[in-house]
Amino acid sequence: MIRIKKIITALLFASLFSLSLYAQEEPEVQVIEDEVLSDQLLAANRFVMTVIEPSQPHDLNPKTSTYVSDAQLLSGVYEGLFSYDPQSLVPLPAICEKYKISRDKKRWTFTLRQNARFSDGTPITAKDVRRSWIELMETPDAPYASMLDIIKGASEFRTGSGTADDVGITAVSDTTLSIRLTKAASYLPSLLCHTAFSVTHRNPTVFSGAYYISDIKNNQIVLEKNEYYWDAQNVSVKIFCFFQSLGAEENAHFYNTGFTEWITSYDVDTSKILAKNDIQINAEFGTEYLFFKDSSAKGQHKRTSPVWDNEDFRLAVLEAMPWDILRGNSIVPAQTFVYPLTDYPEVEGFSYTDSDEAKLMMKDARNKAGIPEDQIIPLYLDLSEKTLSPEMENAIREALAPLGVEPVFTYIPFMSYIDYVKDCDADVVSYNWIGDFADPLAFLELFRGDSTMNISGWRNAEFDRLIDEASGISGKPRYELLAEAERILLNSGIIIPLTHPVSMTVISTNEIGGWYPNAFNIHPLKYLYKKEIKPDLKDCF
Repeated sequence: MIRIKKIITALLFASLFSLSLYAQEEPEVQVIEDEVLSDQLLAANRFVMTVIEPSQPHDLNPKTSTYVSDAQLLSGVYEGLFSYDPQSLVPLPAICEKYKISRDKKRWTFTLRQNARFSDGTPITAKDVRRSWIELMETPDAPYASMLDIIKGASEFRTGSGTADDVGITAVSDTTLSIRLTKAASYLPSLLCHTAFSVTHRNPTVFSGAYYISDIKNNQIVLEKNEYYWDAQNVSVKIFCFFQSLGAEENAHFYNTGFTEWITSYDVDTSKILAKNDIQINAEFGTEYLFFKDSSAKGQHKRTSPVWDNEDFRLAVLEAMPWDILRGNSIVPAQTFVYPLTDYPEVEGFSYTDSDEAKLMMKDARNKAGIPEDQIIPLYLDLSEKTLSPEMENAIREALAPLGVEPVFTYIPFMSYIDYVKDCDADVVSYNWIGDFADPLAFLELFRGDSTMNISGWRNAEFDRLIDEASGISGKPRYELLAEAERILLNSGIIIPLTHPVSMTVISTNEIGGWYPNAFNIHPLKYLYKKEIKPDLKDCF
């Protein structure tokens, strides 16, 4: 087995390096003996990086993708007006070289780089940016499309009551783009870092980022450097090889033997990782939570009870929830929905259980709704697999039994859950949400009434008004409005917050430069480089 791995690794690195540097010649691959390492293999190791990622299908359309593993790969092949700083996550000019804002803060004018090119060498123009955003608004089920509703005419066009010509996005020239907003939006550069707002080509095999996809097969994706990229001279790694996880023990072995330099998957036996300092565990800008779905958002109504549209029933359940058990294994327990940010006001969350109060609240709710106290009310929870442990399930059953509520748990495979949950008729579903830009709106947008990300069906006019008002101001006053919106959301009993997730990565920052722990767990590929060649490669085989 060791010998086979040796030959496979040699062939991989040698052939990929030859493909990248000597594309004009047909490479002649030779098996390397145990005692001899060719200079070509050493060179290949210098410019090739191998990544083991979670085992799941990719959605490589930036307009519809939602998974973090997709975003990691897409950060290499697509780019928009701005991109993330790899350490601070502040927006950096990307295809946009500079911009200016009008006095009323409603007109933004972007100047694009003259040397911005797609991977086929064609220029990236302001018309390409406009077309990409218009296509995003036209794409069915594009989760982030409504984030552009701050642009004049965007909401009307997206919902079918306006035309593309009415949208306030104008290509003034090849390198000048002007957008007209309905209200000020100080967070716009941060928002535009997200891959959903990338510039795309009409040909899906042509890309705007530092890399292009050269091969997809057998659970492997190969990215090669885009030599036309505007900042190509500062892109070090020539080839990224993404391999899907084969299992926890195998992944640890691949890392220990040098086959891979970076494991982004949780599926790794950390007890077997030899270099313990390479195990990176960091808090993510996200929240894992359960939430109620309104009847208006349920595709079918065969199982569900409309009582859960009533916040009195929801709040009684939340009062009885066994929070200590639900969060007992959490590294960072979540009592609220929005991940805590500097200067964001404190919001009272759910931190204690009061069984007696819960029974009184349920009794009052039943009396108002005319539901007998002895009538059992089912509560259907369709959750992503492994969301709750058997201990947590039992604790919820015991907590809700005195209320006359019978929970019914169903688990859906993780791979199909996102599509399933949109139209399912469950009362409660689960999400593990990572914010897409460093702002409370990255969370609250999921419950704004007209948002394309709102699959709960919950609507509240005051909540929407506060978000709308907050978009026009910045600083502490803005955070205060958004915190008040979060209070309304929590007080409605829609959210059952569980934990703020953590990311786990295996990578040596002594050997890989440009990689920094950050709250999004997104590491733009263009910044990564190898600090030095590993001195003892013979142990890899």
